[in-house]
Amino acid sequence: MASADTQAIRDDVAFIRKLVTGSEQWLAAFGEGYFAAGVIYGTQMLLHAAQLAGLAPASGLLPLAVGIGPTLIFIPVVVWINWRHRRQAPPSPAGRAVTAVFGVAGFSNLGLIAVIGSVAWREQSLTTWLIYPCAVFIFQGAAWWVAYCLRRKAWLAGVGTGWFLAGIAMAFSVASIADYVLVAAIGIWLLMALPGWVMMRGGRASAQA
Repeated sequence: MASADTQAIRDDVAFIRKLVTGSEQWLAAFGEGYFAAGVIYGTQMLLHAAQLAGLAPASGLLPLAVGIGPTLIFIPVVVWINWRHRRQAPPSPAGRAVTAVFGVAGFSNLGLIAVIGSVAWREQSLTTWLIYPCAVFIFQGAAWWVAYCLRRKAWLAGVGTGWFLAGIAMAFSVASIADYVLVAAIGIWLLMALPGWVMMRGGRASAQA
């Protein structure tokens, strides 16, 4: 009888621990989405750089495809990723916090568009508008630093610092649109696609453990 009671207590404790700690499988879905965004929008920036360098047509259908095509591709990709991971275990509290921070950072972009975009349109200033992507990079860096504070893994702080440096480098290169786009392209590939791939592998390894 005592043995049965002890086993019941152990089962209850294990159940509670699972609820509290959650799963790290969320990294797979998050990483896949981040990797996809990095590849798609990084490629977009490289195509823009090719256009500015005269290596790709700057008129006709290609500029339109480069402008709106990535978003038309990214949306169904994200829907497919979320559908594929719909039955995964609930994330850990730290995982929920990290995803919430990145979600808020993304939502804040709408506010940036309203503020910076309205001023740029009123002043007819491309330079003013180019501040917006720089601010997006800074927000991404802040989100990664929050992730570091929650998970205490040095590489997270490294990625966050990289976003900060890339955003600042873009701000210093607004006078040269070719340099600006090139910095953005390199930043997206190194700071979005690469970390996304790392998280994707980590999440899959956690799911198989």
